[in-house]
Amino acid sequence: MKKLNRFFLLLIATSLFVSCSNDDNGNPDVSLGEYDNGFFVLNEGNSNLSSASVTFISNSGLIEQDVFGNVNPGAVSNGTLLQSIFFDDTRAFIISGGSNKVTVVNRYTFEFIATVDTDFASPRYGAVINGKAYVTNYNDFSIGTDDFLTVIDLSTYSTSKVPLNNWSEKVIEENGKLYIANGFYGSGTSITVFNPANTTSTTTIELGFSPNSLEEKDGMLYVMGDGKLAKINLATNQIAGNTITFPEAQAEAKNLNIENDKIYYTSGTSVFVMNINATTAPTTSLFSYESTSEWGGMYGFAVNDDKIYVAEGGDFASDSEVYVYSLTGTLLNTFGAGVGPNGFYFND
Repeated sequence: MKKLNRFFLLLIATSLFVSCSNDDNGNPDVSLGEYDNGFFVLNEGNSNLSSASVTFISNSGLIEQDVFGNVNPGAVSNGTLLQSIFFDDTRAFIISGGSNKVTVVNRYTFEFIATVDTDFASPRYGAVINGKAYVTNYNDFSIGTDDFLTVIDLSTYSTSKVPLNNWSEKVIEENGKLYIANGFYGSGTSITVFNPANTTSTTTIELGFSPNSLEEKDGMLYVMGDGKLAKINLATNQIAGNTITFPEAQAEAKNLNIENDKIYYTSGTSVFVMNINATTAPTTSLFSYESTSEWGGMYGFAVNDDKIYVAEGGDFASDSEVYVYSLTGTLLNTFGAGVGPNGFYFND
C-alpha cells in the first residue's frame, strides 16, 4: 500500500472512531499511536525475504498490509520465517526464526527501534520480566538438550545465553517466573519453571505428554498436547485433578485459548469449546471451516473480546486470509493477510 493511501485510510479511521485506550496518565481518550485499537496478524512468509510481513486490522475493520515496511521504508527487513511477536508496555518484539534475530518497534507507531541479532539459534517465543526479554531457542531441531534462552537487556539490547538442556518452545510469564513448554511435535514431555532472579530452572513438571500450547487462568496453568489437557497449580507446581484425554478424532488438539471461563481449542479445521471446570472433552465441534491447504489449515488461532480468530495458512507462496467468528460460530468478517499468517496479537 502506498504511503498516501495508508495515511488516507488512517485519517478516515480517526475521524470515525475515537480511541478508547487506557494510557498511563489515566486518560482513556488519548490514542497511543496509529496502531492502537486493533490487532496485528503475523505473516510468516517463506524463504523469500520479501514474503514475511505484518498486517494491521483496526477495530473499525480497516486493513493495512506490510506495516513495518510502510512505516520504516529505509530500515532493514524483519527477516524470514517470522515466528511470533511479544510485547512490553511500549514495544513489540518480532521474532524471525529464519534470520535469527528480533526486530524491536514501538508497538503503537511501529517505528523501528533496534535489531537484536546475537545469541540466537532458531528463536521461537518470548516474554518480558523486569526490563529483560527472554526468548526460547531450538538450536538443533532434532535434539532438545542444546536448547537455550536468549536474555535481552532492554536498556542496551545486549544479549546473553542461558542453557535450558530441554526442549524449549512456547513461554509465558506469571508472577515473575517463566513457564516454558518442553515440547516440539511429540518431543519433550514437561514444563520448565524458570526463575529470572537467579537465572535457573527451579522446577521441571512432568506431564506425560508433549505440550503444544499453554494458558494461565486464576493461578492455574492449562497445558494441551498429544490429545490431552492437564491443569497445574502454580502455587505448588503440581498437576491438579485428572488429565483429560480427548477422543481419538481430536488427538491433534492444539491452540488452547481461555475466554470467559471457557476453553477453546482446535483439531483439524474445527473449533471446540468446553467449560473450564469440565472433566471430559466435547465430542461435537462449535464450527468448522474448509481448507485446501496441506499444512496451513487453522495455522493461527485466537479468542479475544468475545470473538474467535482463525488464520488460514494457504499455500505459503501467495497472500492468504483470516476469518473472524462470533463465540457461537457465526462468520463475522473475512480479511486479507499476507503469506502464511500464523498468529494474532491484540493491541488494545
